[in-house]
Amino acid sequence: MHINVAGTVKNSFVDWPGKIAFVVFLAGCNFNCPHCHNHNILSSMSNRLPWGSVLTDIKEQIGFIDGVVISGGEPTQHPHLDQIIRDIRALGLPVKLDTNGSDFDTLRRLVEDGLVSFVAMDIKAPLARYGELGFFKGSIDDVERSIEFLKQAKVDFMFRTTPIPELTEQDFMGIKKLVGDATWVKNNFVPQKP
Repeated sequence: MHINVAGTVKNSFVDWPGKIAFVVFLAGCNFNCPHCHNHNILSSMSNRLPWGSVLTDIKEQIGFIDGVVISGGEPTQHPHLDQIIRDIRALGLPVKLDTNGSDFDTLRRLVEDGLVSFVAMDIKAPLARYGELGFFKGSIDDVERSIEFLKQAKVDFMFRTTPIPELTEQDFMGIKKLVGDATWVKNNFVPQKP
Protein backbone atom coordinates (compact mmCIF):
# COMPACT_ATOMS: atom_id res chain seq x y z
CA MET A 1 0.00 0.00 0.00
CA HIS A 2 1.44 3.38 -1.05
CA ILE A 3 0.64 6.10 1.49
CA ASN A 4 1.59 9.78 1.28
CA VAL A 5 1.16 12.66 3.72
CA ALA A 6 1.47 16.42 3.28
CA GLY A 7 4.16 17.38 5.76
CA THR A 8 5.57 17.17 9.28
CA VAL A 9 6.93 19.13 12.22
CA LYS A 10 9.46 17.00 14.08
CA ASN A 11 9.26 18.76 17.46
CA SER A 12 6.26 20.84 18.49
CA PHE A 13 5.76 22.24 21.96
CA VAL A 14 2.34 23.79 21.23
CA ASP A 15 0.23 21.19 19.40
CA TRP A 16 -0.48 18.88 22.35
CA PRO A 17 -0.94 20.55 25.73
CA GLY A 18 1.85 19.52 28.09
CA LYS A 19 3.60 17.29 25.56
CA ILE A 20 6.37 17.41 22.98
CA ALA A 21 4.85 16.13 19.77
CA PHE A 22 5.76 15.08 16.27
CA VAL A 23 3.07 16.54 13.97
CA VAL A 24 1.87 14.85 10.79
CA PHE A 25 -0.21 16.92 8.37
CA LEU A 26 -2.70 15.12 6.14
CA ALA A 27 -3.91 17.10 3.13
CA GLY A 28 -7.49 17.37 1.99
CA CYS A 29 -10.43 19.08 3.65
CA ASN A 30 -14.18 19.23 3.26
CA PHE A 31 -14.35 22.72 4.79
CA ASN A 32 -13.45 26.02 3.15
CA CYS A 33 -12.64 28.29 6.06
CA PRO A 34 -11.80 31.80 4.82
CA HIS A 35 -8.99 32.24 7.34
CA CYS A 36 -7.43 28.77 7.14
CA HIS A 37 -3.74 28.85 8.10
CA ASN A 38 -3.14 25.55 6.25
CA HIS A 39 -4.80 26.60 2.99
CA ASN A 40 -1.81 25.23 1.05
CA ILE A 41 -2.79 21.64 1.88
CA LEU A 42 -6.56 21.76 1.36
CA SER A 43 -6.24 19.66 -1.79
CA SER A 44 -5.57 15.96 -1.30
CA MET A 45 -3.03 16.32 -4.12
CA SER A 46 -0.72 17.89 -1.53
CA ASN A 47 -0.12 14.43 -0.01
CA ARG A 48 3.29 13.87 -1.64
CA LEU A 49 5.58 12.87 1.21
CA PRO A 50 6.07 9.09 1.49
CA TRP A 51 4.67 7.78 4.75
CA GLY A 52 7.54 5.29 5.09
CA SER A 53 10.10 8.10 5.36
CA VAL A 54 7.91 9.97 7.85
CA LEU A 55 7.59 6.85 9.98
CA THR A 56 11.39 6.58 10.00
CA ASP A 57 11.58 10.20 11.20
CA ILE A 58 9.10 9.43 13.98
CA LYS A 59 11.15 6.41 15.09
CA GLU A 60 14.23 8.63 15.32
CA GLN A 61 12.36 10.95 17.73
CA ILE A 62 11.31 8.19 20.16
CA GLY A 63 12.67 9.04 23.57
CA PHE A 64 12.29 12.76 22.94
CA ILE A 65 8.69 13.12 21.80
CA ASP A 66 5.70 12.20 23.96
CA GLY A 67 3.32 11.45 21.11
CA VAL A 68 2.19 12.21 17.56
CA VAL A 69 -0.41 14.74 16.47
CA ILE A 70 -2.41 14.04 13.30
CA SER A 71 -3.55 17.35 11.85
CA GLY A 72 -4.61 18.75 8.50
CA GLY A 73 -6.47 19.76 6.43
CA GLU A 74 -9.05 17.42 7.88
CA PRO A 75 -7.45 14.09 8.78
CA THR A 76 -10.68 12.11 8.59
CA GLN A 77 -10.73 12.81 4.83
CA HIS A 78 -7.46 10.90 4.31
CA PRO A 79 -8.09 7.40 2.91
CA HIS A 80 -5.30 5.81 4.98
CA LEU A 81 -5.88 7.52 8.33
CA ASP A 82 -6.46 4.25 10.19
CA GLN A 83 -3.26 2.68 8.89
CA ILE A 84 -1.23 5.78 9.73
CA ILE A 85 -2.54 5.78 13.30
CA ARG A 86 -2.00 2.03 13.69
CA ASP A 87 1.59 2.38 12.48
CA ILE A 88 2.22 5.08 15.08
CA ARG A 89 0.54 3.12 17.85
CA ALA A 90 2.69 0.09 16.94
CA LEU A 91 5.69 2.21 17.96
CA GLY A 92 4.18 2.60 21.43
CA LEU A 93 3.29 6.26 20.92
CA PRO A 94 -0.06 7.89 21.74
CA VAL A 95 -1.92 9.84 19.06
CA LYS A 96 -3.77 13.15 19.22
CA LEU A 97 -6.31 13.87 16.47
CA ASP A 98 -7.12 17.40 15.30
CA THR A 99 -10.51 17.45 13.57
CA ASN A 100 -13.41 19.63 12.52
CA GLY A 101 -15.81 16.92 13.69
CA SER A 102 -17.60 16.57 10.36
CA ASP A 103 -17.04 12.80 10.10
CA PHE A 104 -18.78 11.57 13.22
CA ASP A 105 -18.59 7.88 12.35
CA THR A 106 -14.82 7.94 11.88
CA LEU A 107 -14.28 9.99 15.04
CA ARG A 108 -16.43 7.66 17.11
CA ARG A 109 -14.72 4.55 15.73
CA LEU A 110 -11.21 5.89 16.42
CA VAL A 111 -12.15 6.80 19.99
CA GLU A 112 -14.09 3.62 20.75
CA ASP A 113 -11.31 1.44 19.28
CA GLY A 114 -8.79 3.19 21.54
CA LEU A 115 -6.71 4.43 18.61
CA VAL A 116 -6.55 8.06 19.75
CA SER A 117 -5.63 9.33 23.21
CA PHE A 118 -6.64 12.96 22.76
CA VAL A 119 -9.00 14.80 20.40
CA ALA A 120 -8.93 18.52 19.64
CA MET A 121 -12.09 19.51 17.80
CA ASP A 122 -12.44 22.90 16.17
CA ILE A 123 -15.81 24.58 16.57
CA LYS A 124 -15.77 27.26 13.91
CA ALA A 125 -18.86 29.22 15.00
CA PRO A 126 -22.33 28.63 16.38
CA LEU A 127 -23.67 25.77 14.27
CA ALA A 128 -26.30 27.94 12.60
CA ARG A 129 -23.58 30.18 11.13
CA TYR A 130 -21.36 27.53 9.50
CA GLY A 131 -22.93 27.90 6.07
CA GLU A 132 -23.30 31.67 6.26
CA LEU A 133 -19.62 32.18 7.08
CA GLY A 134 -18.53 29.87 4.27
CA PHE A 135 -17.04 27.11 6.40
CA PHE A 136 -19.14 24.20 5.22
CA LYS A 137 -22.00 23.85 2.78
CA GLY A 138 -23.14 20.38 3.84
CA SER A 139 -25.16 19.17 6.81
CA ILE A 140 -23.66 20.08 10.16
CA ASP A 141 -25.51 17.29 11.95
CA ASP A 142 -22.27 15.29 12.25
CA VAL A 143 -20.49 18.28 13.79
CA GLU A 144 -23.16 18.51 16.46
CA ARG A 145 -23.09 14.74 17.03
CA SER A 146 -19.29 14.86 17.40
CA ILE A 147 -19.54 17.59 20.03
CA GLU A 148 -22.08 15.65 22.06
CA PHE A 149 -20.12 12.41 21.66
CA LEU A 150 -16.87 13.91 22.93
CA LYS A 151 -18.62 15.40 25.94
CA GLN A 152 -19.66 11.86 26.96
CA ALA A 153 -16.68 9.85 25.66
CA LYS A 154 -13.91 8.41 27.82
CA VAL A 155 -11.10 10.19 25.97
CA ASP A 156 -9.18 13.38 26.73
CA PHE A 157 -10.40 16.18 24.50
CA MET A 158 -10.73 19.89 24.05
CA PHE A 159 -12.78 22.19 21.86
CA ARG A 160 -11.08 25.09 20.06
CA THR A 161 -12.31 28.20 18.29
CA THR A 162 -10.31 30.72 16.30
CA PRO A 163 -11.69 34.23 17.00
CA ILE A 164 -11.93 35.40 13.40
CA PRO A 165 -13.21 38.97 12.88
CA GLU A 166 -16.62 37.75 11.67
CA LEU A 167 -17.48 36.22 15.06
CA THR A 168 -19.38 38.39 17.54
CA GLU A 169 -19.54 38.27 21.32
CA GLN A 170 -22.98 36.72 20.90
CA ASP A 171 -21.41 33.99 18.74
CA PHE A 172 -18.92 33.17 21.48
CA MET A 173 -21.74 32.99 24.00
CA GLY A 174 -23.51 30.56 21.67
CA ILE A 175 -20.42 28.37 21.39
CA LYS A 176 -19.95 28.42 25.17
CA LYS A 177 -23.53 27.20 25.58
CA LEU A 178 -22.83 24.43 23.04
CA VAL A 179 -19.70 23.13 24.80
CA GLY A 180 -21.04 23.50 28.34
CA ASP A 181 -18.46 22.70 31.00
CA ALA A 182 -16.02 21.04 28.56
CA THR A 183 -12.55 22.47 27.99
CA TRP A 184 -12.80 25.16 25.33
CA VAL A 185 -9.94 27.40 24.24
CA LYS A 186 -9.64 30.26 21.80
CA ASN A 187 -6.77 29.91 19.34
CA ASN A 188 -4.71 32.87 18.28
CA PHE A 189 -6.06 34.51 15.14
CA VAL A 190 -3.27 35.21 12.68
CA PRO A 191 -4.43 37.16 9.61
CA GLN A 192 -3.24 35.66 6.34
CA LYS A 193 -1.25 37.67 3.86
CA PRO A 194 -3.32 38.46 0.73
